[in-house]
Amino acid sequence: MLSSQLGAIAFMPHGMCYLWKPWLVGLHLVSNGIIALSYFSIPFTLVYILRKRRDIPFNNIFLLFAAFILFCGTCHAFDMWTLWYPNYWVSGWLKLLTAGISGATAIALIVEIPQILELPSPKQLEEIDRQLREKIAELQQQKATIYRQEQFLRSIYDNVLEAIFVVDIAADGFYYQGFNQTAQTLTGLLDRDVVDKTPAQIFPPQAAAAVEQNYQQCVETQTTISYEECLPFKGEDTWWLTTLNPVTDEEGKVYRIIGTSLNISDRKQAEIELDRDKNFLQALLDNLSDGIVACNTEGVLTLFNRATREFHGLPPQPIAADNWAEYYDLYLSDGKTRMSKEEIPLFRALKGESVRDVEIAIVPKQGKPRTLLANGDSIVDSKGAKIGAVVAMRDISDLKKAQQDLAQLNEELEFLVQRRTHQLEKVNTMLLATTAQLEKRNQELDRFAYVASHDLKAPLRAINNLSHWIEEDLADKLDEESQHHMNLMRGRVSRMENLINGLLAYSRVGRMQYESCLVSVRQLLADIIDSLDPPPKFTIEIKDEMPTFVTELVPLQQVFSNLISNAIQHSDSNDGKITISVRERANFYEFAVTDNGKGIAPEYHEKIFTIFQTLEARDTKESTGIGLSIVKKAVESQGGRVVVESEVGAGTTFRFTWNK
Repeated sequence: MLSSQLGAIAFMPHGMCYLWKPWLVGLHLVSNGIIALSYFSIPFTLVYILRKRRDIPFNNIFLLFAAFILFCGTCHAFDMWTLWYPNYWVSGWLKLLTAGISGATAIALIVEIPQILELPSPKQLEEIDRQLREKIAELQQQKATIYRQEQFLRSIYDNVLEAIFVVDIAADGFYYQGFNQTAQTLTGLLDRDVVDKTPAQIFPPQAAAAVEQNYQQCVETQTTISYEECLPFKGEDTWWLTTLNPVTDEEGKVYRIIGTSLNISDRKQAEIELDRDKNFLQALLDNLSDGIVACNTEGVLTLFNRATREFHGLPPQPIAADNWAEYYDLYLSDGKTRMSKEEIPLFRALKGESVRDVEIAIVPKQGKPRTLLANGDSIVDSKGAKIGAVVAMRDISDLKKAQQDLAQLNEELEFLVQRRTHQLEKVNTMLLATTAQLEKRNQELDRFAYVASHDLKAPLRAINNLSHWIEEDLADKLDEESQHHMNLMRGRVSRMENLINGLLAYSRVGRMQYESCLVSVRQLLADIIDSLDPPPKFTIEIKDEMPTFVTELVPLQQVFSNLISNAIQHSDSNDGKITISVRERANFYEFAVTDNGKGIAPEYHEKIFTIFQTLEARDTKESTGIGLSIVKKAVESQGGRVVVESEVGAGTTFRFTWNK
């Protein structure tokens, strides 16, 4: 009985003792339940936290620790179950697994002890946290500084006057990585037009090859290079001053080029124009017969034109002023005394003196001696600073020789003049006597002309009057033939009177002096036409604006009167036309009198101006043949000339000039 009771006790669950103390059962259940729940919640919470905190490194020891806690909770939960259902072998196996996991966890913890000991303490963690915060603040400050610097550099990159471009270097060539804003404005290309593109994709082949050659030189030399280049942008060639800066990596290999380009198109155009002007000036100076030589402030010759080289027979040399006279064979005007440095015109001009008409002689070792006339001055810039000197030299060798010859000739002439002065005095005396005689003869001629015209005209007037009286007395007895003879006689009388008047007028032309007065040619012509009384149907047209000027009235009146009356007299009909015109020249007027008559054959153009010359028999056309002779003599006495333009059947034009 006892043994059976002991056996039962031996197989009784360990919690059965609580049956005699029920309150212990409740306590056991509650405590094991809380412990089990806690053991279950701790590993899950630990794993959850580790999964959420990616910054904490996840180690297998955490899994062992979680498994240990989980199995401990399982054992406590199983103790609650075995209180009513004793099954010690299950509990034993659970405890065995728990023990194994516990041991593995302990061993793993022991292995991790060195690393655990290295973990920072809370104070150390606080210090690390402080340092981290300071580092973060420093990094943020550095980031802000970098950002400001980047913005500053970006501002420079986008706002500088130079075009900036970035070129990456690849195995297969050069690729652009960007243009700044200035480059885009100047070239008309945008970033998208150039990024990841090669020069060959942007420029024509020849320009692209030159660009790549410069890039290659920068890469090979690994140095900054500068050069001028011509590139086509916006449809025209533009000039640039480009600088390439190589960028190397840690191995010293160039992997990128930073380039800057300044647009110098305006300057290049100015240089081209300056070169053109310089070439023009050089050509101009080289074609001058005068020698031009200039030097800078150090006395180095900067200009030596072709005439100067011919004068000296030498090219310019960079020699000191002390040696100019000897090297360039400079002498005083006597050609024998060598010039000192202070006497050389160029040196004097360099010292600030204004050199005027200084004679120098060049006596080259090879070539002919020359005498030059030098003028020179200092050269100053826009601020008044002296930058050199210039001298112009004119070869007066021929002039000097001519002066010497002239002096000798003057001596000879002076002797001849003295010898002939006496002869001229004698001739002068003779001329005075001759002039007096001529004046006396002219006076006698004038008296003779007056007396002759008066004495000759008186019998003519008497004959004319007698013919009229005879006609009146014998009017009923004269037959037609006698009447014709009487008319013919009066015609001869009238012709004789006209000849006398014409001769008198012709003799006075050129000998009589008339006072000059203001003459209105239009009014003069109107008076002449009125006095000539042309036929009613005869037209006389005065063209153009006739001048009014100061001249001798009577000669001009004689010319117009004879030309107009001649045109009226030789007109074929009573409805002829005369046109009078004028053309003003620099020093004279050219008048023209044109008629529509029958014209004059060319072979008579000179003869008609000969005195007494007529083209028709006087019985056919009553004329003295003196009118045109008076015209010619009057015009020529005033320094002019008269010509005739005419063809048979095409009218006639008389042109004469009259000095203003």
